[in-house]
Amino acid sequence: MARDRIPTLGSRIATLDTRKAKPLPKKADPHYQTAEHEEWAEFVKRRAGYRCEHVDDGKRCWRSAEKGYRMYADHIKDIKDRPDLALDRDNGRCACSSHNVRAGIQARANRMKS
Repeated sequence: MARDRIPTLGSRIATLDTRKAKPLPKKADPHYQTAEHEEWAEFVKRRAGYRCEHVDDGKRCWRSAEKGYRMYADHIKDIKDRPDLALDRDNGRCACSSHNVRAGIQARANRMKS
């Protein structure tokens, strides 16, 4: 016999932020808001058939827009490292959310090493 859950109230006490240095608010890079970037991103995703282009162990990622996944146009060489390649169509690949995040983390890690 299944029991019904007892509804509970959330806490009435707000969480106190005690950090001395608060993080800066996130701001989108203005480049990503331009019509040129949107056109570049659409070209990159269309060229890949809206399917992730990440290859691991010789197998291409199976995620695609057709299967309900959100696809991103990812820069192969990060634009913070190579701003001149920001709209270069050969510097783009279609990536699922997971692989897009991983690529960004790796690019930041590489920048920190330098």
